[in-house]
Amino acid sequence: MSSRTSSDRTPTWVGLALGALLLGVVAAFAIGLPEAVGDGDEQPAELSLPDTLPGGYAAADDPGSFADGDYADQADSIAEQERSNTDYGNRVLPDVLGHAAATRTYVLDGTKAVFVQAFAAEGGAFAPNSVPDPKASGGAPPTEITGVGDGVCILSYGQGSTGDEPAEPVFSQCQVTREGLTVQIGASEVDAQDLVDTADGLLDDLAA
Repeated sequence: MSSRTSSDRTPTWVGLALGALLLGVVAAFAIGLPEAVGDGDEQPAELSLPDTLPGGYAAADDPGSFADGDYADQADSIAEQERSNTDYGNRVLPDVLGHAAATRTYVLDGTKAVFVQAFAAEGGAFAPNSVPDPKASGGAPPTEITGVGDGVCILSYGQGSTGDEPAEPVFSQCQVTREGLTVQIGASEVDAQDLVDTADGLLDDLAA
């Protein structure tokens, strides 16, 4: 049994969330944002992300999402912070981008932070800050962009990812776009195909 106190675990969740979010921000906003399509009358007034996503992803602003995880004793404080973050992001993104957009953080297995943004816009402008040549880097690149199912994913690897078979990505961010709607989803320790499948399911819900 872990001997960590509740005060030890709180910074762990916050550090994970902030660290992964910064990676996602670097990937998404240094690249460019999805391009709005049509005029304002053709776009929904707002986008709303659900409390749960296909695959067991539960909103981090709900204390119940942490009930069975390592952070159960900090569920209320984490959820309060995430509600504040979600409310702020949902005000800022549409204002800055000029079209409907929403953001929300989810949790998988009660511990893994998963970041989701949805845009009423076409995607496609999605690439890492640089695309290193594996031959020039002496092995596996620290960052890779690759097609995964219906989406495109940026896979970021940590130290020691060299040789023909890199270690598992430390962070994956995927974009799926369909009929004027785009979902971007990113997480650590979650398979990229699972992220794309979740984005597909969310697009189905948003389109409906």
